[in-house]
Amino acid sequence: MAIEFHCEHCGKMIKTAKEHGGKQGKCPYCQKMVYIPVPDDELEPLKLAPLDPEAERKRQQLLDETRDLTRRIRREKGTLPPEPAKAPLPEPTGDVRLKTDMDTLVVEYVACMAAGNLSEAQEYAAEIRQDMPRAEEVIQRLTMDDIPPLKLSKIPHPVLVGFLRQLREGR
Repeated sequence: MAIEFHCEHCGKMIKTAKEHGGKQGKCPYCQKMVYIPVPDDELEPLKLAPLDPEAERKRQQLLDETRDLTRRIRREKGTLPPEPAKAPLPEPTGDVRLKTDMDTLVVEYVACMAAGNLSEAQEYAAEIRQDMPRAEEVIQRLTMDDIPPLKLSKIPHPVLVGFLRQLREGR
């Protein structure tokens, strides 16, 4: 059986005997050296090892330990600068609420206003007005955002701005 392939230089079809597969030879047309491919039926399939997640995890753990040990050794020898000291976190003072709490309160206020739950909206407004400087930041951001939070996405922008103005003015 013959091997058929195209010369990579001149593009002509070349036929040669099977025993020449995997070797170099000259193209009979352009006389340039070409690689003679091995026929597909003679190629042995690659045997892949199955992926072992536990072995991969151990390998990664060893790599991490090696990096850590190398860093410590370099630091001891002085070839690596010392790690910067981490500043202690300040102690919370007074009524500490996360910024997201105020975001949630304002969003709930607007949602209640849009749904017509005015008494519930007034309860949210009373809680929001206890910290108007932080509420003002949230109101400003919601007014300027092109894309409102998902819960407010169906409220038209002018209506949303109107609700936020009422909250800001204390009505």
